[in-house]
This record gives sequence, structure tokens and C-alpha cells, in this order.
Amino acid sequence: MGLSSAAEIDGAQLCIFDLRRGQQEGQELDKILFFHPADCPILLQLSVIGLCEGIITFTRIFSPEDDCEVIESDKHCHVFYQAEPDIWMVLVVQKIKDNESTLRFGALQGILKESHSLFTMFHGPIRTLLDRQPSAEFARGHLHTFVTDYLSDFSVGKKLQLPTYRDSLTERGTVQMLTVSREVALEVQSGYEATIEDSRIDCAPSTKQ
Repeated sequence: MGLSSAAEIDGAQLCIFDLRRGQQEGQELDKILFFHPADCPILLQLSVIGLCEGIITFTRIFSPEDDCEVIESDKHCHVFYQAEPDIWMVLVVQKIKDNESTLRFGALQGILKESHSLFTMFHGPIRTLLDRQPSAEFARGHLHTFVTDYLSDFSVGKKLQLPTYRDSLTERGTVQMLTVSREVALEVQSGYEATIEDSRIDCAPSTKQ
């Protein structure tokens, strides 16, 4: 994808979980529909998703109508997207000094939205798959195959190469407007108008007999 200036993230995790599942003690694992990396220890997966669920529940107290989108801590940032009712996608990125100020949270959430949109285009809504087979193995299988393949576009070895502030990928929502001073803007506009006027003169029909 040509992410020449992207940040290589070693400690990134992407999880998809269903808040309607695994509400009974001892059944917490049932709510996990997808987790990257796949070899992450189960206890760590449960810890990550438990924290995400806690954040979602806590923020709803203060903003019941709006979904939580981004939570930052000293070491991590959590990017949230409620793909379907009670089905959440969360990207957890470990902060590193080199990329802490360059990560684009909107672009990262765009990755979650795009992956879900593409998934539903090929497989239908996740909730429909869960309703079709309540054990969720059908949904998990499709999610594992599709999302793993989707993430391969961002993989560099075992790291994820994610969009940053400097990337100009319009499909990732990462294009930045260039801020210039008023004087420079007026100079550019004047030069453009002069060029247009010269073009009109050159194109005007000759009146010579």
C-alpha cells in the first residue's frame, strides 16, 4: 500500500467482541470473536477485552448517546468502533516515542470501519452469522480468515505498519491540508489569476484584417 512514512507498531492488538455474549462468570472467552495477534495468550486477550468493555461501560454513563472513540493513556491508545449493535472493534496501539505524536486516530478508526464494511459486503453482518450459528464458530472462522488477510496489507514481519500524520492516503482519511500564511495565500491567488488572464489574452481571436 505504499505506506512509506507509516509507523511500525510492534505492540498493536486488534480485537472484535460481542458484549451480548459471555456475561456469565467463567464464559468470558465466548465474547471474543477475533483477536490479533492470534498467538496472544488467552489471559491477555481476556484482560484487553475486559478493559475495553469497562471503558465502554464507564463512558456510556457520561455520554449514553455517543460511542467512545479514543482513549489515551501514558503507554497505550485505544481506538474504538461499534461496528454493529453491541459488536465492537478495538485497536490497541502501544505508544512509542517515535510515533506518539504522528499516529492519526481518525485514520486508525477508518481501518476498523473499512475492514467491517468489506467483511459485510462479502459475508453479511456479523450479527446475522451469530444468529445463524449461536456457537459463533461460523462467524469466528470467517472473521479470522478475512481480517487476517486484510491486516496482511499492513504487516511488516510481525509488526503492523499503520497510517501516520505524514501519510497522504485519501482512502485512509490521512490527507492533511497544508496551512500557509495569509500573505502566501494571497500571492498564490494573484499568480493564479494572472495566469488565467494571460491565457485569455493568448486565446482571444485576432481583430487584424
